[in-house]
Amino acid sequence: MAKLAENAMAVKRLICPNLLRYYQLSPQEKQKHLETPDAQFLFNGLPENVAEMLRYGFLNGKIAEDIAGWDKVVVRYFMANSRIIPALAENPGTFTMLEKMYHFEPVYGVIDEYFLKSKAGGRALYNRYYAVTNMACEHVNEVLANRDQCLMIDIGSGPGRNGIDMCRQHPEFSGQIQIDCIDIDPDAIIKGRELEDEFGIKQVGFVQKSMTRLHRRYPGNVDYGLLIGILCGLTRGERVGLLSVIKPYFRKGAKLMAASLLEQMAIEDLLCSYILRETAGWELQYPPLGELKGVFEEAGWKYEGYFQEEPTRFYEIGIGVVP
Repeated sequence: MAKLAENAMAVKRLICPNLLRYYQLSPQEKQKHLETPDAQFLFNGLPENVAEMLRYGFLNGKIAEDIAGWDKVVVRYFMANSRIIPALAENPGTFTMLEKMYHFEPVYGVIDEYFLKSKAGGRALYNRYYAVTNMACEHVNEVLANRDQCLMIDIGSGPGRNGIDMCRQHPEFSGQIQIDCIDIDPDAIIKGRELEDEFGIKQVGFVQKSMTRLHRRYPGNVDYGLLIGILCGLTRGERVGLLSVIKPYFRKGAKLMAASLLEQMAIEDLLCSYILRETAGWELQYPPLGELKGVFEEAGWKYEGYFQEEPTRFYEIGIGVVP
């Protein structure tokens, strides 16, 4: 636990400018975030010294490095009493957090129950999961209306929950769709193969390789793609770079669905944003609604539009098309 705490503190050097603006709000403006039922549930379950230091840091917009004893009091307690925080500190791209936030695995303890209850945590992510899966089914049906087969890739897939659920909901996809789930995490792939066996899914496969090194495997032959949970931690330049690199994988007219966390999370659930950054070192980006359009277009895609997970609306889920 001590090593994870050190890692969490070591990575925090920069802060997203949009998030910094909300850190710098007055304590009076931020007080409302401490009065929500979710926040009260959390603070009532924390030791007094941890709650007091967390409250002080949040209201005064302090980053972890500027609070004496933060790592020994707050970070150490969160690391020892949460399964989500140490997992994120070790690997911000871990699938294990999403397994809990998507309600597939139970959570235990006040901290992780808080994340599950919070608007920015369990509620928004749960809503995003089902919005993405349902829209992806519609898009695949569009592909199959014009082609006999659909090759779909899920980039940064984790255990492939979206693809597996798509096949479970639409048994008629059998024989018509191949879904390649791309992830470098061997544990995610092991979990995905267990889910395949559990549900008897044959159309989903796993590719353990970097998402940016697949040009030989996909020389412009992909019909549809997902990019969910990847852009949220990338700067605008990094987003443009990634979308540029993966564009040649897709045939002309193919669609890619990508999700971007929005500034709305900082506006409506600043406490959750603060805790994730200052205990796990998770550097998320908080762009305004509409930025994803410019990112897609700068990377050479046509932007077809976006939708949002309802009712939370913390994500811009955009649709890019290869021109």
